[in-house]
Amino acid sequence: MSYSPKIKPELVRKLYILKHSDEKNKVPMTRMVNEAVEEYLERRGNSESVENSKSSGENNRIGDRYN
Repeated sequence: MSYSPKIKPELVRKLYILKHSDEKNKVPMTRMVNEAVEEYLERRGNSESVENSKSSGENNRIGDRYN
């Protein structure tokens, strides 16, 4: 069972608008969220856990859809 935290609807709406604001460079919303969380964890001094999660997901097909 995986944990799926609830993201505030107004944040999802802002991400959706941001995604569609640049027609040439549409970034998936999951990638935006992943990058934001990774940056947050790095600022908090948890960069090792970010690197571990990246390397463990590299060969995981489910993990690929989030990058």
